[in-house]
Formats: sequence, C-alpha cells, structure tokens
Amino acid sequence: MKTSPTNVNAVRDVIGHLLFLLAVVFTSGATSRAQAQVQVFTIDTSAAQPLTGLWWNAIESGWGATLTQQSSIMYVTMFVYDAAGNATWYTVSCTIFAATCSGDMLRFRGGQTPTMPWSGSGLNFTKVGSMTLAFSSNDAGTMSYTIDGVASTRQITRQIFGPPAPVIPGLAGQWQGAIVETRSNCTQSQNNGGRATYGQYDIGMVGTNAGPITIMLSGVTGLQCTYSGNFTTNGARLMASGGLNCSDGKRGTWQSTNIIVTAKSMSLELAVQLNATETCTVAAILGGLRP
Repeated sequence: MKTSPTNVNAVRDVIGHLLFLLAVVFTSGATSRAQAQVQVFTIDTSAAQPLTGLWWNAIESGWGATLTQQSSIMYVTMFVYDAAGNATWYTVSCTIFAATCSGDMLRFRGGQTPTMPWSGSGLNFTKVGSMTLAFSSNDAGTMSYTIDGVASTRQITRQIFGPPAPVIPGLAGQWQGAIVETRSNCTQSQNNGGRATYGQYDIGMVGTNAGPITIMLSGVTGLQCTYSGNFTTNGARLMASGGLNCSDGKRGTWQSTNIIVTAKSMSLELAVQLNATETCTVAAILGGLRP
C-alpha cells in the first residue's frame, strides 16, 4: 500500500528529521557496521548490556561463569575446580569487538572467609593463560581458553531462570519512517555507498513468541519491498530473518542484528545480502514513527 499525498504531507517534517538523525547515526557507525557484516550477530555495546548474566553448559552442571558487560567492556568470573577438586576462581577482562572478546586469565588464591572478622584479604593472583569468547546470539556462545598450557573449549548458554519478560510490544502495525542503507561489494560499483528514502511500513506478525513476520515498504518513490520471514523471542528480545523481494528486481536474504521498539518509535537494524540482479552486502536501518 503506497503512502497517500495527504500522509506524506502530514509526516514530511517528522520523517525529514528522522531521516537526518538516522543518517548521522548510520554514517558515524558505517565503518564498524561494514566490518561486522561477515557475522550474523553483533553485540550491542551502547547503553544496553545484553550479555550480562549467569552462563553455563547445561550438560556440565557444577561450574559456570558470570559475565558482566558495561558498554564494550566485559568482565568474566569463572567459578570452577582445580585438578584436586578445590574451588578456584578465574577472571578475564576484555574489550568486545563485533561478536568476540579476548583477554588474559587470572587465577585467584587466598581471600577472606565471610564468617570471620575482616583481617585483610590475603588475596593473590597469577596470570595462567588467556580466553576468547565468541557469541552467536545474546544467549549462546563459545568459551575457548588455555590454563597452565592446557587448551579447552566449552559451549555456553545464558541461564534463564525467571519468568519470560513480555514480548516487545507494538511492532506490528503501520509506521511512517525512513530507511538508510550502506552498500558494499556490489557487482555494479556505482551501487556501492549510502542510500536513503522514506515511506510507509506495514508490519504483520502472527504468533506471540514465534511465527511469521512480514514487513511491507511502500516508498514515496514508488518502490515496493517485502521482507518476509519468521521471528522468535527470548525474554524481551526479538530476532527475525527471511527473504527480500522488491519491485525494482532486488532479491536477497536478511537477518535482524538489533530491534528496538517503543510505543511511538521503532528501529530495525538489518544485515541484508542481495543475490539476484545485484549482489551487494547491505547494512540497513529501518526507522519509523507513529501517532
């Protein structure tokens, strides 16, 4: 469904401001986004802390790790046992890049028992190796490390032990908004670079926690695009992926990298791979407002 002239006039000023803001945000992050396109998942290192929590391997009960994320800094505490069965703590501090984080592992000994008066911690630590964390989502990843020359790798998942948070509200419906793209690796070099336009989004979702999703874009230029696929939720996080089909011949696949929805606004960050008449790699932001 195309945007009517009345709708365009009514929202032109608002969308103009939104388009400008999206362009500024997108331009400032263009380099990092382009670098992250080879990965499906990119960690949010803004004010959000999507990785903070308790992590473990569900078939290896008895050990685990606490991950605390503040912006792009990750602090990991492993609570495990040594070869003699003694409880041991390891820590790692590292800086997140895209979906990975690497740093030195420190082993802590000594310390103060909580049942006695404080007499000084007596704590000491030693560098024993290194660790690399690689995440495939906000709730799953791989922990690879070396301790005292011995290498090991563990699959880890976040422990979800509370009731599910409400699904992100209000994404389905009609939005007036803008789409900003940066394209790279295009077959036709003139198609590389930035693109932006505005129009109307009609978003349909079937199901509560998972199901089909359709995003229909009607651009003011007459362009019609349909993003169709499926969504899933994990607590308050919503993820989606599927196929793209546009009236100008563009075809491809898409994967959400970040979704933010409030009562009045939404922002969908997508990694798109065109694979028909053009084969660009596209980082896109679909932003919208509604009354």
